[in-house]
Formats: sequence, structure tokens, C-alpha cells
Amino acid sequence: MSRLKLHFALALSALTHALFLLWPERTAEAPRAAPAPALQARLQTAPAAAAPRAAEPEPAEPLLKDTRSEQAEPAPRPPAVVRAPRSTTTTAEAREQAQQKLNRHVFYPPEAIERELEGEVTLRLLLDASGRVIDAAVLAGSGHALLDRAALDAARQIGRINAGGTRELLLPVVFRLD
Repeated sequence: MSRLKLHFALALSALTHALFLLWPERTAEAPRAAPAPALQARLQTAPAAAAPRAAEPEPAEPLLKDTRSEQAEPAPRPPAVVRAPRSTTTTAEAREQAQQKLNRHVFYPPEAIERELEGEVTLRLLLDASGRVIDAAVLAGSGHALLDRAALDAARQIGRINAGGTRELLLPVVFRLD
């Protein structure tokens, strides 16, 4: 029954389209309305008795100006950042201590070993005044998200570092298969 309905609908559609396409167009058009008369306009001269207008002052700057000839003023320099002097030995000791703790927590993912992935990740660690890691981020990735995640996981497990105050440390994590 449904096939019969489908064939009937297709035949009806084809017939309707054929009627619209093949039906002769009417050549007689409806009568057009008479065209409207053309609009005429004239300018009238101003009466001589009108008060003369005050001359408009010229603008101080022209509307279009040549900006190529103007020299850009140098931007003012921001104030210099004054930093407390840090002992290079304290920074080196903090970096060494952080690197040792990081190396204890680095775990080579088994999936990376199976896929023979290698690379080097550079981490940025932010330490608070007590030496805790408050933020760890990948500064330069290895090209493999698996290794980057493993390095970040190790950085989050470091704990406390005696850094002598708030610091930012850059630490490399090298993943090499022997």
C-alpha cells in the first residue's frame, strides 16, 4: 500500500511540475496606470533684505591631515623594577635541591617506554616564601603530552624546598631510554 502511495505522489508531482513548465504564458498584460507627471524643482534666490551671515571660522586643524610627516613621540618608559639582590649561591643551592627532589619523583610512563618516546621538558616552578611549590607549568614541552604530564606530576610531588624566600625556578626533566 505504501508503495502505491509513493508512486502516486511521484506521478502527481511530475504532472504538477510539467503543467507549470509547459503552460503557455499570458501575453496580455494588465493595463498600466498612467505615469506620474515629472517632478519640477527650482532654486529661489535669497531676498536682499536678509541679514548677512557671519563668516564661519576655519577649523583649527584640517579635516584630512598628513600623518606621515608627523614624528611619533617615543612612549614613556615604564619605571624600572627594583629587585632585592639575591645571592647566586642561594639560588644555585635551591635549584640543586629542587632538581634532586624532582629526580626522585620523576616516573617514566610505561606507555612512553612501549612507544619509545624520549624528550626534554623544561618546567617553571613558583615557590612561596616557605618554599612550597605553588605553581608548576611546562615552559618548553617535549613534544609528547605523556612526558609533559609525567614531569608536571613529579613537580607537584616535590614538597618544600629551602629556597630562602619566594622564587621562580626553571628545571629540566630529561626522558631518555637506555
